[in-house]
Amino acid sequence: MKHLQLLVLFLFFVASLQAQQKKTVDFIGGARSYMSNSQLSVQDSLPDTTTLKRNTGGYALIDLGVNIRPNDKTEIMGMFRIRNEYGGFWGAGVSFDVRQLWLKGIIGNVVRYQLGDLNLKQTPFTLHNNRFQLLDSMPSVFQLQQNIISYEKFYTNNTWRQQGANVDMGLSFNKYIQSIDVNAYITRLRATDFNAIPDRLLGGFTIAIKQTARRSFGLHKVSTFDLKGTVLDSNIYSNNVTTVFAQQDVFIKNYLSTFKLELGNSVAKYSHDALAPVLKDYFIHAHMHVVAPNNKWESTLAYLNVGPDFRSVGAQSMNINFQASTNYYNSYTNDKLSRPLSIMDLVRSENIYTTGVTSNLMRPSLAYNAILPYGLATFNRVGAYWKASYNGVKSVGLQATVYKLSEVRGQGTTQLKQFLQAEVQSTFKLHELMSTKKPFLFQAGFRLQNTQRTGRVAVEDVDLKSLALQAGCTYEFAPKLQVIGGLIWFQSKGNDFQADRNVYTTVDYYTNQKIDVAQQMTALGLKCNFNSKSYITALYQSVNYKDKLLVMPDYTMKQFLLIYNMTF
Repeated sequence: MKHLQLLVLFLFFVASLQAQQKKTVDFIGGARSYMSNSQLSVQDSLPDTTTLKRNTGGYALIDLGVNIRPNDKTEIMGMFRIRNEYGGFWGAGVSFDVRQLWLKGIIGNVVRYQLGDLNLKQTPFTLHNNRFQLLDSMPSVFQLQQNIISYEKFYTNNTWRQQGANVDMGLSFNKYIQSIDVNAYITRLRATDFNAIPDRLLGGFTIAIKQTARRSFGLHKVSTFDLKGTVLDSNIYSNNVTTVFAQQDVFIKNYLSTFKLELGNSVAKYSHDALAPVLKDYFIHAHMHVVAPNNKWESTLAYLNVGPDFRSVGAQSMNINFQASTNYYNSYTNDKLSRPLSIMDLVRSENIYTTGVTSNLMRPSLAYNAILPYGLATFNRVGAYWKASYNGVKSVGLQATVYKLSEVRGQGTTQLKQFLQAEVQSTFKLHELMSTKKPFLFQAGFRLQNTQRTGRVAVEDVDLKSLALQAGCTYEFAPKLQVIGGLIWFQSKGNDFQADRNVYTTVDYYTNQKIDVAQQMTALGLKCNFNSKSYITALYQSVNYKDKLLVMPDYTMKQFLLIYNMTF
């Protein structure tokens, strides 16, 4: 009740301010209702009599944000969230939270600043949110569930949501160079416990120099470090990454060609720990991007070389924790085994997705991504990749990506693993191809991953293949009413050695993982789009998880969802 009274008083104050000074206050936010009915069935040698097989629940929430501009150089944003779990009554199960809070402005028409919540990004090797998806583009029926996760976790354009301070400024020149842009930030990754855990900060800057309209170069720096003096222990962790970059645009027979180069090094160490190694290494990333006239197609050819000891906290933080508990059925069978993640969990479960940068090197999943689990910053990789997209036909979109990589240094052997990843995505506007009026969108794609190593002895051999297939459609059979459906089929089969790493991120042991898992997820639903910012949808989806090695019992999950979503 106290929180509700404070909220009412605040809204009354804002309304009074808006009445006195029009056009200085805006309300933004969103609302969502999420209802779920799930069912689990387990195929075990003995009947599962201890796991609850049904789960019904959901929530309703509203995000109310107030954007205040007291003058033309200052802007304040505060967003409150009221959330009620279904089943509560007269305030039971209601929570009040501050979802966003920041202040930004301009000093002397030169320096821009922001305090509070920040969305930060630099490069894929310094600070970058490598958003995990089974495929780069998913059918609409699955993407709308992913969009909810993106909203909840503040996943926007590969940025990380942090809290701290950010400043940037730009200078223009008449000779030699056109401009210099400088951006700097400082955030806190971890708070001290006033005993053994020190404050850990993340800070960095970018200096970008534009020499001409087609030539630029600059410097990136990012540091993760413990703040000395916040605890009595003098052992301080630090991770510093420094990179330089250059870009040149040229026209070759009316084809816009962009040449980019970024290279740098990293150092990760503890100041007073005799057992901790000092990890130093490098990376090189060079690529050429070509765009055809009229943007009919574009292509990228790149060289990638990331050293085995390259460490970058801001770039190697994963946004998914494969060891986290899910929203539903965390354990199953009479033995209360931890249920392995399914592709349905990857699509819908908010709990397994992270909210910010973490300084611990998270354990990847070999089945879902053994090639580039940390994005382009994945260490111990060297090779090339190629990307292309085609939009020559208005009704057809095609994208293709191929990575051909290998290890820089053998892991547990002198033999090197070889990596191949191939992915194709396609979109067809069938109503345009068939000259019909009702919108009909069809999407299809696949991703193949293959890891191989031929050892000097048979025990060193590695052969792991993963294949993901997807298809989906969206058909508007009446104004604002759509049928949406989709299918994802996934299989991972073979073996690979996974590194068991210690707190210093070095390897203690290699575990030979044998995998033979197949999954199939289907979804079908109806969607009503009230306008571009609000919709309601009813979905039915199911997933079958089969472990052919019988490491974990097979299971089937089914779920009915009713979702209303609105932004304003």
